[in-house]
Amino acid sequence: MLQELHFRARQVVYDLRTGLLFRPASMTLWSALLALTLPWLESHPEVERPLTALLGPYVAGEPGAAQLLLTTIAASVMTTLSVVYSVLLMALSLASVQFSPRILGNFLRSRTSQTTVGLFTGTFVYALLVLRTVRTAGDGFVPILAVAAALVMALVCLGGLLYALHDIAVSIQANSIADRIACETLAVLDEVMPAGPVDGQEGSPPLHIPPGATAVVAKAAGYLQLIDHAALLALAQHQGATLYLPVAEGEFAAPGDPLLWVHGGKATDEAWVARARTAFDLGSSRTMQQDVEFGLRQIVDVALKAISPAINDPSTACTCIDQLGRVLGEAVQRPVPWSELGSDSGRLRRRPPNAFRLIDLTFAQLRQYGHGDMAVVLRLLRAATHVARLCVRRGDRDRLQHHVDLLMAAARQRFAPPDLEEMLSREAVFRQVLGQA
Repeated sequence: MLQELHFRARQVVYDLRTGLLFRPASMTLWSALLALTLPWLESHPEVERPLTALLGPYVAGEPGAAQLLLTTIAASVMTTLSVVYSVLLMALSLASVQFSPRILGNFLRSRTSQTTVGLFTGTFVYALLVLRTVRTAGDGFVPILAVAAALVMALVCLGGLLYALHDIAVSIQANSIADRIACETLAVLDEVMPAGPVDGQEGSPPLHIPPGATAVVAKAAGYLQLIDHAALLALAQHQGATLYLPVAEGEFAAPGDPLLWVHGGKATDEAWVARARTAFDLGSSRTMQQDVEFGLRQIVDVALKAISPAINDPSTACTCIDQLGRVLGEAVQRPVPWSELGSDSGRLRRRPPNAFRLIDLTFAQLRQYGHGDMAVVLRLLRAATHVARLCVRRGDRDRLQHHVDLLMAAARQRFAPPDLEEMLSREAVFRQVLGQA
């Protein structure tokens, strides 16, 4: 039960972090509570008198002046908020067209943008709620501490606006985008492929579904964002069966596609099948929760967009290839994760993530579309050499050699012999590193 709650909480937290809703709404709520609390405290004479003596010389103490100040803050903050949203939309549109629509989630998860929007909406709501407590009738009442807090919040909004504009200007640069995606990918890699001794591993064994296994099929369509392996193992042990997991995070499942195969043990009923389906989180898009390949996919897409005839920016492609080599260099040093869990009372078997698929994802499309650009070819050879130095499995080195052979065969047909000198020199370095490994 606790494991299932943790799995659901992880889904909810990730969804709430992605977007411009939860954090701004939370900050607005706290600002509203503060706007209700401070005037209530100041309505007591024993609190109001010392505050008036302390803040009176610095804050508008007359009801008319306080109303004017709060009205000005609310109006200016709301006007500036429209500018902030316009800048955000412009940045998202530019990133989508210039780089790739798949990287928009990184901008929506930006804490700077979320906090800036929250500051402005919170300050606007705060100023409105405090404005209603200012009374001009009779002796009048001005919540002087609340008005001072509104002034401070307005200044904080100004600082937040300047920082947000700076952050957006930096974050839409190609180097920043590639570096941020690479850092997120490495964090996911630490979870799905933890570092450790390789012990002569050469790859993951193939997943063979035995005859007579029963399929648990998907009822809805979507990309696999999360898989609760602990819950699946518990279900396997409850049935005394062996569960085969033919899908992995990031793959698309259509209605009727097998999510799970059950072999042996007790017969499954509808309740058990329903619980098994809840171990799979399906969504309309891929996410960076357990999907290392999606991180590389984003960087590859940015590089492909850069070398397209419409953009023609090989320098950005070279930057992306550097980050791909960085991530792939870490992956080829990691041991292949578990392919089987459990004991005779119940087992869970899967096709684990491995560096072999990551190598194909990194080099296949880039060599196919980039072999006509010498800068891209040279940078691919450099990345392949870097990864080859770090490879600990013969199968991964062979796959690198396969892609380099195809890259060189295509590139030799595109350039004159004098232009091939640097390329042949880097190929020789790669062959030397491969032979030493």
